Amino acid sequence: MSTPGWTQGPDGRWYPLPPGPPPGAGPQGGYPLGPQMGGSYSPPPPAPPRKSNTGKIVAIVVVVLVVLIGAGGFFAYRAVTGLAAGVTGGAAGAGGDCPAVSKDDVDSVLGGNFDVISMGGVGSFAAPILDSRVLPDAETCWAVQSGQGDTDLGKLARVARYSGSDAPARFQAELTTAKGTSEDRGNGITVSSSAYFAKSVQAGDEAFCTTGDGTSAAGALVRRGDLLVYVSTTAGSEGGVPQIQFDPDAEPGAAVGFASDAANCDLAVKLAEKVH
Repeated sequence: MSTPGWTQGPDGRWYPLPPGPPPGAGPQGGYPLGPQMGGSYSPPPPAPPRKSNTGKIVAIVVVVLVVLIGAGGFFAYRAVTGLAAGVTGGAAGAGGDCPAVSKDDVDSVLGGNFDVISMGGVGSFAAPILDSRVLPDAETCWAVQSGQGDTDLGKLARVARYSGSDAPARFQAELTTAKGTSEDRGNGITVSSSAYFAKSVQAGDEAFCTTGDGTSAAGALVRRGDLLVYVSTTAGSEGGVPQIQFDPDAEPGAAVGFASDAANCDLAVKLAEKVH
């Protein structure tokens, strides 16, 4: 006994008949004929590809590389290594406007005209260029000065933001790491990490500044309640290659640094106050 609109398959079960093809349409007309009908399945056309922000990110990365290499190769190798993998891999949430701070605030604090872009969770993406020593996996925005002169190094800034109930504990962990760690592995082997703590500063509930990294970017980690903000910038150097200085009376991490570290610290604290 058959039922209109249904057909019995080889497995003995009943299946609804697919809609009939229009007049003149053959079995390959794109209709989903099931295996019980002896037909073939023609999948629907693929969805159009999603627009990617990779091009915009790559453009900003190129600007940074040109700035660094144009300054006589100043730490250019550090900027280039690992960059290709980071760009092709992309970063979640990257390419849009920065949700943590406005372009107007960046321009007014750092002085100049900046392109400000969200980099998502920075992870390893562009880490050779960004100062990723503090809050390396936090939501990050990148500010790049646009329209700088040919002889200027250009101004860069990283704005990292983390919010959570463990913010006080994470601040202390970052502070400990910044001051350098030393671990006795036994058999006369001690493993130490480099220090980059510059000084404690008055900002928010607690804060400290870092010394310059390989690109001379120095910054400040500020905690306000459950919010942690790390701003690192090169804007204090005002163009040109910053001078290295040695202070034997400073903290171990700040004994060797850049002449622009103090100015970058001050700017970082001011910009951190604008982050929400």
